[in-house]
Amino acid sequence: MIIRQKDANKLTLLPSAPCGHHAPAPLLAIAAMAFTLFSALLISAPLAQAKDDKFQSIDTIKAAAQTFLSTHSDIEGRANTTVSIGNIDNRLTLPACGTGLDTFLPSGAKVQGKTTVGVRCQGPKPWTLYVPANVTTITQVLVTNGPLRRGHIVTAGDISLQSKNTSQLNTAYLSNPDQVVGKALKKNLGNKALFTSAVLTEPHIIQKGQHVDLQAGQGGLRVRASAIALAGGAVGDRIRVQNLSSSKIVEGTILASGVIQAD
Repeated sequence: MIIRQKDANKLTLLPSAPCGHHAPAPLLAIAAMAFTLFSALLISAPLAQAKDDKFQSIDTIKAAAQTFLSTHSDIEGRANTTVSIGNIDNRLTLPACGTGLDTFLPSGAKVQGKTTVGVRCQGPKPWTLYVPANVTTITQVLVTNGPLRRGHIVTAGDISLQSKNTSQLNTAYLSNPDQVVGKALKKNLGNKALFTSAVLTEPHIIQKGQHVDLQAGQGGLRVRASAIALAGGAVGDRIRVQNLSSSKIVEGTILASGVIQAD
């Protein structure tokens, strides 16, 4: 490009600062602000670190509670079990513990369901904090396939397995079909009702009014007599029977179907 003289006269050039002159005031202000900010950052970093060192980390408290529950003998190695630690207010400022944190199970607390773990510092500035937690175990339990009535003898077709959180169940829940099949119900059960030992009993193998073999004596000396059961019962139950020969009423223990051992 060629610039003519008359055009060149129209150009405006910014004057350069003479040597030895100070920079304009705005530049000095910006430099001062940058220096102040940089200095503040250098000072605040060690202060923040000092603050962290002064107080116990919330994460270390949670970790101590988590380790305590996860390795507790009540659940260690238990399948399908998870431990979760509840929230701790981040504003909590407990003195940093110079020694390792101690953990314990408070009186009445269990390693199951919603529970509490005690975390304790026994350093120069001791403190104790109770941390909320939840222990969940999912297991297969036996439930009914449909409504069943009292006295019903349970069959394999009456039962099925269902996944349940054991912390929400009666501790008498059952998982092995052999514990249920062949047992009699003590009460009516609805559909998908839980089988527990409390609702099951051995089935009556002797019915009221049934003719039974009444045995007396021990070892090689035994006496047998015909009798009538005055009540029904299962193996091991004690019931009253009437000797048909003497009409005498005695008590005895059911040994097997149709067999009573007199007391």
